[in-house]
Amino acid sequence: VQDLYGAALSHWNLLRRFSPGAAKLRVTNPRLEEHGWQSGHTVVEIVNDDMPFLVDSVTMEVNRQGLTLHLLIHPVLRIRRDADGEFIELLDTEAADGTLQSVIHMEVDRQSDPQQLEQLRSGIERVLQDVRKAVEDWPRMLARLREISAGIDAAPIDRDEATEIKAFLDWAGQGHFTFLGYRGYDLVTESGEDVLRIVPDSGLGILRQ
Repeated sequence: VQDLYGAALSHWNLLRRFSPGAAKLRVTNPRLEEHGWQSGHTVVEIVNDDMPFLVDSVTMEVNRQGLTLHLLIHPVLRIRRDADGEFIELLDTEAADGTLQSVIHMEVDRQSDPQQLEQLRSGIERVLQDVRKAVEDWPRMLARLREISAGIDAAPIDRDEATEIKAFLDWAGQGHFTFLGYRGYDLVTESGEDVLRIVPDSGLGILRQ
């Protein structure tokens, strides 16, 4: 009971202050003498704006690093905060006020090496950033898809091929495909060879940079 209380209190202290736009992340090996509670696993605590793909993406990163996921708890809370991000009130999830925030508690194989802990923390941080970029730029990527689809009729290609390409793009844009990134390229000739050159500032999602 003491360790369950300690885990809940630890995450509560992490979410008491939160500003939208960037995840809060903590990776620790809780010790009784230092934290007031303990766990036989390495604990990952996350507070983030609620958005799609969070749990799946973080879980995939844990698996990619060869770790076993022993526990995953993921409540989505609607919270009212003041202008500085300080917690004011916990609301019903269907309330019109406040914002939805994901609270993710994970326990994985215990990692005693500080370098391994940092590798886990930085890997999850990168994944959370990628998810945010993809979700934030989703409407713009769909808009680019529609622009490209609309321009196919004027493209100098076979009409049957154009019809097939347009049908596929329209289908993909109707919720059948998860767009993670977009980037534009110009087809240019250099030294007599065709090459692709990135269009500056065209990247969206995980291809922003």
